[in-house]
Amino acid sequence: HLNIAETIWRKLKKEWLDPEEYFDKDSLFYAVNRCLANLGTNLNIKYSKFNEN
Repeated sequence: HLNIAETIWRKLKKEWLDPEEYFDKDSLFYAVNRCLANLGTNLNIKYSKFNEN
């Protein structure tokens, strides 16, 4: 199970950031900042229900 920070980082790397945003530090910083600012409004994470046994 991933904690919230790990889940957000995985989504940033694999879904929300484009490869060209990694070319320099400033564009990466800006892109990450924009993603985190939109988290919960325009960008969402859907969690499955936890299976309690």
